[in-house]
Parts: sequence; structure tokens; C-alpha cells
Amino acid sequence: MSELDTLLESGFQEAANRETFARQIEAKIKEIPGAAALIPARRYGEPVNAEKIRASLTLRSLIEAKSPQLAVYFGLDAGVAHRRLEEKEARELLKQRMQMLTEKSRAANEQARQDREVRQNLAPWQRAYRGF
Repeated sequence: MSELDTLLESGFQEAANRETFARQIEAKIKEIPGAAALIPARRYGEPVNAEKIRASLTLRSLIEAKSPQLAVYFGLDAGVAHRRLEEKEARELLKQRMQMLTEKSRAANEQARQDREVRQNLAPWQRAYRGF
């Protein structure tokens, strides 16, 4: 092989390696629901263009929300997924707190109902208002 052939072959191998890596990145993006149609077009052997991904608000938002690893790779805000997880946990805690308060209120209402029933069963002269 001549020096030119070796140079051409190495250039082809580099392009093939870049293409393989770019397809792997695209495959990871396609795993995100709704992101497959938003992947920017590119020529063979070129890497996925991070600028085009950052410019696409929809694709950017999907990546930030669903794949923190890809978000870091493309220089996006990887904390979005973490913040959403924290918000979800906070909503769950609030839901549990509301259920506990509802149960406490239900128990208090049941006790008040029972107290009223007991008062109703008393003789009329014993039902005096007890406002303590």
C-alpha cells in the first residue's frame, strides 16, 4: 500500500468511527419518547451537532427531562431531571400529609357525631348546652 492509500484508509476509518459513535448517540436520543423526529440532520461521518440540539427547545427539554447523561454530554442543564424527582417526592410527602390530616379530621368528625348521638339519647332536661 502506498502512503496515500494508508492516509485515505485511516481517514475512512476515522469517519466510520465518528459515524458509529454518532449513531449510538442518536439511538440514545431515540429512546426518549417523542425525540426521534426532532434529531437534526447530519452528513455521514459527522458527529451529532450539539449546537443544533441546544437550539431546538423541544428536543432540549426532552433530553434534559429524560436523560441527564445526554444532557451533560450536550452541555444542557442536567439538573432538570433531579429537580423534577425532588418535586415528585415533595408532592408525595404532601399527599401523605393531606391523607393524615383528612384521617384526623374524619376521626374528629366521627367523635363529634357520637357525642351528638349520646346527647340526643339523654333526657331533655339533661341535654343542656355544654360549652366548655
